[in-house]
Amino acid sequence: MITASFLTSVEFYVIAAVVAAAVIGYSVSPGAKGESRKYLLAGTLCKVIDTPVAAPALKVTCLDNGDVLLTRSGISGVDDRGAVSLAVTVSGFDINIEEKIVTSASGGEAIDTALFTFDFIGIERYHVRYNSPETGLFAAFTLNNRPGMQFSSPLSR
Repeated sequence: MITASFLTSVEFYVIAAVVAAAVIGYSVSPGAKGESRKYLLAGTLCKVIDTPVAAPALKVTCLDNGDVLLTRSGISGVDDRGAVSLAVTVSGFDINIEEKIVTSASGGEAIDTALFTFDFIGIERYHVRYNSPETGLFAAFTLNNRPGMQFSSPLSR
């Protein structure tokens, strides 16, 4: 039996505060992300500059139709017989990108840039993590996919 003195005790208020905090924490927690979607993208290789290779970087350009053009610059040691590809995992508003670089025997023309088109994301705000295990480089940034938006992000160790 609960007495009136318990309802005015410190223990009652501590329990009530803990229960209230748990209810608030549960109600503001994000919903389920749903299934992850995976995409494999082959890069279009090109040589943009004739000078020594620039610092590795990503350039993101949001197109008018909602697609995103990702330009990976500063690639070294790859010629036009090699390949640069991306394994992209989209889970809710989180995008995880793993870069794969394939070199070939010498003899081809050196390239320094790879172009990728993301035609599978909506006009939303995304958290992007880009990782290149072969080079040890990574980048993390927020992508606000709005037509005309453009920015660069350096790749670092």
